Amino acid sequence: GRVTLLGDAAHPVLQYLAQGACMAMEDAVCLASCFDHHRDDVESALNKYQDRRIVRTTRIQVGSRLIGEYVYHPEGAIAAVRNQSMSNLSPEQWCDRLEWLYGKHAFMNDIIMK
Repeated sequence: GRVTLLGDAAHPVLQYLAQGACMAMEDAVCLASCFDHHRDDVESALNKYQDRRIVRTTRIQVGSRLIGEYVYHPEGAIAAVRNQSMSNLSPEQWCDRLEWLYGKHAFMNDIIMK
């Protein structure tokens, strides 16, 4: 009943987005925020924590798998598509594509309750 997981225990990821430790820290901040807002209701705090983290952590897990398969380790035609796609984007455009993950305020709405 009153157990939750965080970090790799909750959502293990491949290394390609470098988010394993980051997600554990985000989880801890989110969990603390949920308990701060639901001080007298452990069940509600844990449920809110799960609800707030599921989309971002799933996006990171899936994204990491896709990056590994289609960016780091593709072969043949997939590698050619990767090369063409990457050569068509400026460094700024690549940064814009990863704003959701690495941006200054990328995760605050997902982990801090207001």
